[in-house]
Amino acid sequence: MNFRQHALKIVLGTESLRSIPNIALQALEQGLDTPSLYILAGFSDNDSEFEIIHYYGTALHELGIELPDKRNAAIQLGLSIADEIFDNKRSVIEGVMEIKNIAIDAYPFYKETKHYCYDSIGFEKVYGLLDQISDLKDAGSTQWQVNKTNKELEIEYALKLMDELKQWYSLMKAPIA
Repeated sequence: MNFRQHALKIVLGTESLRSIPNIALQALEQGLDTPSLYILAGFSDNDSEFEIIHYYGTALHELGIELPDKRNAAIQLGLSIADEIFDNKRSVIEGVMEIKNIAIDAYPFYKETKHYCYDSIGFEKVYGLLDQISDLKDAGSTQWQVNKTNKELEIEYALKLMDELKQWYSLMKAPIA
């Protein structure tokens, strides 16, 4: 996970402010270099949260990172995880599970539902396929279809999941008219 992804998780409240010193250290190891990152990396869990927040804000400014609101942070985190899936850094099933559980579920998109869960952000088909795959994995030795093994179905659904994820990605990246 990169510094921006951690910053988005902090906005979403899924990552603690106390983790910022470790995040800063990882950022330095990944090649980011600002004076405030060095200061943050030197902090411990016992240091003042106010100082950590101050230097964290300064580091974001030094890196040119502007934090979005919580709704957009959830979408941006989901998109950044999708980038990792497309770059083959994550499997599609595990990556989409993380998009849903860590990013999408961190904001109450379900309150925006029109007809289907997550349809306000075009994620309903991705979610539906992920749910099918989860049910398929939970089926154990029960065969879903006569002409295909559950493993063959899982592969088929994973390919469809990748296609739907790409469509969702394009929808979220498209400029708003």
